[in-house]
Parts: sequence; structure tokens; C-alpha cells
Amino acid sequence: MLKWLAVFLVIWFIHTVRSVFPPFILGGILAYLLLPLVQQIAGSCRMKVPYAVAVLYLSVAGTCFVLGWVFLPTLMDQFGQLASQRHDIITNFLQQLQAAFRWRIDVPAVSGSIEASIEESVARPSGLVHSVSLVSHWLLSLLVCIVSSIYFIVDSERVGQFCLRFIPAQRHTVVKSLSSQMNRMLARYVRGQLVLIAFMSVVAYLFLHFVIHMKYSLAVAITTGFLEIIPVLGPIVATTIATLVGFWHTSDPTVGLGIIGFYAVARWLEDYLVVPKVIGHAVHLHPLVVIFAVLCGEVLAGALGMLIAIPVAASIKVIVDFTHPEEPPLAELLVAPGVEPEPQTEVSGKPQAT
Repeated sequence: MLKWLAVFLVIWFIHTVRSVFPPFILGGILAYLLLPLVQQIAGSCRMKVPYAVAVLYLSVAGTCFVLGWVFLPTLMDQFGQLASQRHDIITNFLQQLQAAFRWRIDVPAVSGSIEASIEESVARPSGLVHSVSLVSHWLLSLLVCIVSSIYFIVDSERVGQFCLRFIPAQRHTVVKSLSSQMNRMLARYVRGQLVLIAFMSVVAYLFLHFVIHMKYSLAVAITTGFLEIIPVLGPIVATTIATLVGFWHTSDPTVGLGIIGFYAVARWLEDYLVVPKVIGHAVHLHPLVVIFAVLCGEVLAGALGMLIAIPVAASIKVIVDFTHPEEPPLAELLVAPGVEPEPQTEVSGKPQAT
């Protein structure tokens, strides 16, 4: 009785303080990505892990500072202009649809409804106090994320030993084998996602800037890349944003169709050429499982839930496959052990045993 009461109290406590977990979860993901690099730096330079962490984080901070110095003013300016001109972009797009398909659309009413939905979903702060509170909250979350990632990297061995304390000793070998499989799968998936973000950002920028000559191409391309981390819904939203901006900038319906076609081809190249090489079959989930996992993640934890939905679902699949291996096909079960199946030849179009 006391055991179940303790479990209930733990679940209630976790549910009550659930808003505290996102920075620590992101810190764990960051530590997971950087741990192999830290170990490589520590081994090649023959230094202790804390010093390797310091070298890596200072290098990353310096790189981010340089990139921010070069690109951040342009990005902030383009995003600011896009946000201020959202009414014109939406109105122009609706007018293009009305002219192309001869639809009867109340453009002002529909445009106002779309803007209201966007503002509600983005939850724009209304007031200086709210803005300051929001910025301070994000800065604190960023600090917690960085500090927790450092501790996770430095104390990675202790974290593993601590988790093993709650598992019977006879199960340690099984748990280590299972965690090794999950580690390989997750590492390949996360690093593959980073490659896909960079790939889509660069390809989208080259097309939008040099082919379409579209204004705000850098902001749209960066947004396209980061929306790649949201399965199913992310590419649709990215295509919609690029098409809206293209319609507004050129007032040419063929440009919008060209953007849709380009994004479709880019997604095809990514799915059939890039993904098999970068991610491979590390995450092999049915499309319906992917959609279900993403929607469940959004309901449970919002944007963060959508971000980690696929890795969590893939980890559950690894555990299920490990504990309940897939049965061999029925044809293999019908063949006696050690007996080779008889070859067959075709006679008069019908298979016949030789």
C-alpha cells in the first residue's frame, strides 16, 4: 500500500512541476550530442573531461558569436519586416486565389481571421511587463539548459551508475545491451536531423535567393531548415510560408507554383537520397505511428513534445523489439531445421518440384 502511495505521490509531483523539465530535457539532449566530441577531445589532447568541456563550449560560444555578428542583424531585420507586413502578405495571397480561381472570398474578413489565429497561436505578449518577464524566463531556461548539459557531460558515468542502482544486478548486462542499441539509434537520428536542417536551409536559400530573387529569402530558408525537426507538419508549414511570401513578393501565381514544386522535389531528394545515407534505418517507424506520436507529443508537451516524439517512439520500438523479438516468416517455420527447401522449376507456367 505504501509503495503505491509513494508512486502516486511521485507522479503527482512530476505532473505539478512539469514546466520545470524542458530546460533539463534540452540540456540532456545537448549533452548527448556533445559527449562523443568531448570524449574525442579529451582523448586526443590528453586532458581531463572538465577541461575538454571548457574548450568545446568556449569554441562553440566563439563560433556562435561570429555567426551572430555576421548574420543576426540581417535575420532580425527580415523577421521583423515579415512580422510587420503579415497583413499585406495574407491579403495579397487571398486576392491571388480569388483572381485565379474566381472564388468569392471576403478578403478582409478572412485575412483578419487568419491574423487573429496566428496571433493567438504565437501568444504575442501584450505589455512591457509581460515582455520583460518572457525574456527573463527564456534567458533563465537557456542558462539552466547550458549548465545542466555541462553537468550531464562531466558526470555522465555517475548518471549511468546511478540509474543502474535501481535495476537488479542480474539485469545489468541486458540493460547495458539495450541502452547501447538505443544510443546508436538516437545518436544517428539526432545527428542526421542536424544534417537535414543544414541541407534544407542551404538548398532553400540558394533557390529562393538566386532563382526566385525573393525578398527575405534568408529568413524563410532558416525557418524551412528548423521546421524539418517537426515530422509531417513541419515541411507543410515551411512550404506554406515560402509560398505566401513568394506570392506577396512577386504577385505571380506561377512563382508560388514553382516554390511548391521545388519544395516537393527537395523533399523527394531528402527522403530518397539524403535520409538513407545519413539516418539509414536507424528509426524505422510506420508513417501512422509517426503521425500519432507527433500529435501525442504536441498534446502532452507542446513544441518540445513534437520535437522529441519520434526519438521517444523509436526508443519504445527498440525496447519492444528487444523484449519481444519478431517471429520468423511462416514459410521458414514450415521448413524443418537443417533441411534445405527443394528447388522448383516452372513447367507450363506452373511451379513443379524437380
